[in-house]
Amino acid sequence: MNARMATMSSDREKRRYRKAVEEQVRKDFEETIKKLSINQGNVLIKLIDRETGHTSYELIKQLKGSFNAFFAQGLAKLFGHDLKDEYDPQGKDKAIENIVHQIETGSIQF
Repeated sequence: MNARMATMSSDREKRRYRKAVEEQVRKDFEETIKKLSINQGNVLIKLIDRETGHTSYELIKQLKGSFNAFFAQGLAKLFGHDLKDEYDPQGKDKAIENIVHQIETGSIQF
């Protein structure tokens, strides 16, 4: 998405594209995400950081602005999440990293 937006010249065009992508992602994943447990949601937040190199909070702030990121963080806190959580593959997230590695190498079928 960022690569495509970099080729766009106007902010209006970028906003429209971002909204279209957001709508498609919401359509594709909203029901699945609603069914996640708190622990599964926390793992998802960690995996987003692992894959992008940015926390969920940073991504929301970059794409939607500071106010929306602040609001999303407050809402996430109500449900036991922290969008500023960082992925630590050598520390507290070592078990997640091991599972992801096993999936990537085919040791675990997913």
